[in-house]
Amino acid sequence: MKYRKLSDLQRDIETLEGDWELSPGHELTYKERGPEKEAGFTASLVDSEPDALVISVTVQEDATHTVTGLAKLSGKWELDEKNRITFSLKRGLGRYDKLTFQGAWEIDENFRVTYSLETQSILEGTGKKRRRVQKTTQELVFEGRWDVSEKNCLTYQIGVDSESTFRFRGTFETQSMLAKEGEIRYQVGVEFTTSFGETQRVTKTISLFGKWKLSDELELSFELECADGRRPAISMGIELDLERFQERCPLLPDRVAVNLKSREGDPLGVEVVLTKDLFEGNVQTFVRFRDSMKEIAIEAGIKIPW
Repeated sequence: MKYRKLSDLQRDIETLEGDWELSPGHELTYKERGPEKEAGFTASLVDSEPDALVISVTVQEDATHTVTGLAKLSGKWELDEKNRITFSLKRGLGRYDKLTFQGAWEIDENFRVTYSLETQSILEGTGKKRRRVQKTTQELVFEGRWDVSEKNCLTYQIGVDSESTFRFRGTFETQSMLAKEGEIRYQVGVEFTTSFGETQRVTKTISLFGKWKLSDELELSFELECADGRRPAISMGIELDLERFQERCPLLPDRVAVNLKSREGDPLGVEVVLTKDLFEGNVQTFVRFRDSMKEIAIEAGIKIPW
């Protein structure tokens, strides 16, 4: 396999039958299988899309003409069992090649998942100047939305109608959150490789800041406060657990604890303590919420202090 035109490579890139490999230094290599095949080529990483990895490829079209252009590799973004970012490159017939990003991801001020790419290049010197190593850093930014869809599981859905999802393996820092504090904290264990080639295992906390809001339909949401002014929301349902009432009443004179449910109605294994100031003068929602509490409390034989 030897491509003379960049357009030919872009046309065939999703059907190549060789092997892809991502180095710790973020150099992407493609090699043909078999001893009689061409060596293949290397590519650099440029950008991430919900279902694709954008790369830069250089092709020697003739003896004096070299062309560099962009190509897309289709696939899906995920996290592995060590909470490392991976890209499963689609190979056809349900087959994938998994590329593992060895570095550590971060959460930026707009609550987006980001990944820093540090690459090195050798610059040739002249005269007394020797060759030197130049380091460059760029960032992959994964645009998506946060969700709590499974018990004790925080997820980040990349794009819209995409197969790419980061499912963080971890746990909420506390099983009971106070709504007025306006934060969700989730702990995960992460393994990554440093720029010196050392493997580290650390515990990271994903901190999401915002406001808890209760709608007229008594659906609870957590509205993130992004630095760019956006207010994306994580929507959840709530319920008052009769067993909790019998074990210990979760009600205090100015607060009530509710169990969170996913949009599908499944319990999430965490509760939020609501206070009167959550309603911010929304009398109608407060009355509906109080009446709903009374119905359950009457069934349980408990008096409501609100």
